[in-house]
Amino acid sequence: MTGPADPRYEGGSDTSPTEAGGWALVSVLLENRRILWRYPLLITVVVVAIAFLFPNVYRSTVTILPPESGFQSTSQPLGGLQSLFAGDMSLPMMATPSDILAAVLTSRTVRDSVVTRLNLAERWDKTPSQAASQLGAATMVNVDDTGILHVSVTENSRFFSDTLANVLVDAADRLNRAIANTKARRTREFIESRLVETRVMLADAAGALERFQNEHRTVALDVEIAALVENAARLRAQITAAEIELSVLEGTLSPEHHRIRSLRRSISETSRMLHQLESPAAADTARLFLGMGLSELPRLAQELATLTRDARVAETLYELLIQQYEHARIQERRDTPTFSVLDWAVGGGTKARPRRLSIGLGVLVSSFGLAVLFVLSRAYLVRLEQTDPARFRIIVNIWHALRIRRKARSTTKVGQ
Repeated sequence: MTGPADPRYEGGSDTSPTEAGGWALVSVLLENRRILWRYPLLITVVVVAIAFLFPNVYRSTVTILPPESGFQSTSQPLGGLQSLFAGDMSLPMMATPSDILAAVLTSRTVRDSVVTRLNLAERWDKTPSQAASQLGAATMVNVDDTGILHVSVTENSRFFSDTLANVLVDAADRLNRAIANTKARRTREFIESRLVETRVMLADAAGALERFQNEHRTVALDVEIAALVENAARLRAQITAAEIELSVLEGTLSPEHHRIRSLRRSISETSRMLHQLESPAAADTARLFLGMGLSELPRLAQELATLTRDARVAETLYELLIQQYEHARIQERRDTPTFSVLDWAVGGGTKARPRRLSIGLGVLVSSFGLAVLFVLSRAYLVRLEQTDPARFRIIVNIWHALRIRRKARSTTKVGQ
């Protein structure tokens, strides 16, 4: 082993850095200053030069205002029917409209649409499936605390990144409108069929009531009986309206959806209340509401009450279905945006990577730190060889053992 004056060590010192304190460290660093600036600078130049070989990647961002609660109305085609019920049929959900829109923006359907419209498969020289996956990797959607969405897309072309971001947002809006229009069409068709049935039911009920009144020379019920009939008609109309809404939703939602379960509970509870008004066994319970049950009325009054109730139910349903039918027709033809864009991507994207200046500074600092560590470690080993040869030999033996093991592993891999 050679001492500090060995030419392999620039400016070797007889003083141990760990024993002489800070000035010894400064002295060692100054003696090896060429190593401390030459190698970090060389490494930094090489890394930055390599960074220039990679193309620039630009990021364009579209800012979208928080969607209104009506954004979820596509899953509630007959939401207006809920006005007949005493309570709100909806249950709180963890997902906000902004979260739902974020999922739509990152969906495979939207990406496939963008790939087709912009012919990305040919532009990127990939299959359509690969192009859709690459677009998904280049897309990032963030929802801030206020619910505003920031849709960012990265691309090698500065201005094409704007096009990608804008077309992606437009594709999500088109998908939302298509889903809403499709559901509105299905709802309109379903309500249309029920409207025909209800129109016939109303004509039959009104005709039966008119014939009864003409036959028995009676026109109207007493006030108390009329109130009883009105309540029974209201409950039956609630049940029928809920059944209509349930039939529509079962075609688009899973059986375990919260609205499906809520509607079934509402139908069961309303049917129980109707039974209290109409069942002889529940007449005492009905008195708590109206003073009597339908089963306690005289025969003629009871028949008149039943016919009046049926006519009232048919009339209520017919009015309701007419309103919902017109609403569904409007929704089916509606072609307005489903959300509002605050800022479109214009003027070209901002450079996302590579951040060459940051890379250069980071490599320079880290390589300088490694150079300092190398210089101090070398000075410590030189001093250790002179002051404690036994410990120095232990360190050297450990180093050789590690090298031999690494060579053995490399040889084994080559043999395999």
